[in-house]
Amino acid sequence: MTIMRLALGALLLASSAASHAATVVIIVEPMTLEHYTKVIDTPGPDRVLMCMAPPSTSGCTELPIKRRR
Repeated sequence: MTIMRLALGALLLASSAASHAATVVIIVEPMTLEHYTKVIDTPGPDRVLMCMAPPSTSGCTELPIKRRR
């Protein structure tokens, strides 16, 4: 899980200059741990949300983004 978060963070830092603001939603299958990624262009700050795929009842977890400029 830590390796996946680090890889996702590196990917977001590398691609953050391409768009003004985005919400990245990572949907994780709880049984197989496969993940799907959706990028939504939204107003406001960049956000990363990790959600479990249905039929799970847990909410989404917002992952912190560290910015270095």
